[in-house]
Amino acid sequence: MNPHDDLEAFVIGALEPGEAHAFESHLHECSACRDGVASYGGVLRALRALPAAAPPPPPRVGRPPLGWIAAVAAAAIVGIAVGQRTMGVRPDADVVAIAEMMAAQPRAVALAGPSARGTAIVGSGGTRTAFVVSGLPAPPPGRGYQVWVRGANVRSPGMLHRTSDGLEILVVPGDMLAGAQRIGITIEPAGGSPARTGPAQVSGKVS
Repeated sequence: MNPHDDLEAFVIGALEPGEAHAFESHLHECSACRDGVASYGGVLRALRALPAAAPPPPPRVGRPPLGWIAAVAAAAIVGIAVGQRTMGVRPDADVVAIAEMMAAQPRAVALAGPSARGTAIVGSGGTRTAFVVSGLPAPPPGRGYQVWVRGANVRSPGMLHRTSDGLEILVVPGDMLAGAQRIGITIEPAGGSPARTGPAQVSGKVS
């Protein structure tokens, strides 16, 4: 089995102890998986920061099927929604949407910058695209991080917004990576710019 396939299961704690140890050894040799763990881990930290916990997983034997992983993620999302309603707090809808997408083995593109790591993911069926970056400093007043996708032309799906634990995220409808070659994130005026005006703070190549 390809060790890359264990990334999502490792992040949500769904591997057996021996499998988790083997994946940790793989992380020492694989920068792509290290970047994936860093970006997915940030999303899960944001998810765990919301005041609700997922129910404990059912007993199992051997590796959990992907459907089981999706079910655990869905249970966590339901628990979050119930807990938030009870406490009168609105969860970050994009964080929940990204958690749902992660549970369904999305297509992913690694993003990296001098101090930041992230990922762009396209959900099952290409219905949604998400951008998640951790490690970016808070932008200056009146400025924000804008995402750019370059293919035959350059387009922007929008501005990232900051979560309570410092992640910068964006979820938009459709497959924004279709026909794309590169992704870049620049600092722009808070309302967005019609064209990029500065160097990329984070970038990634779409294979």
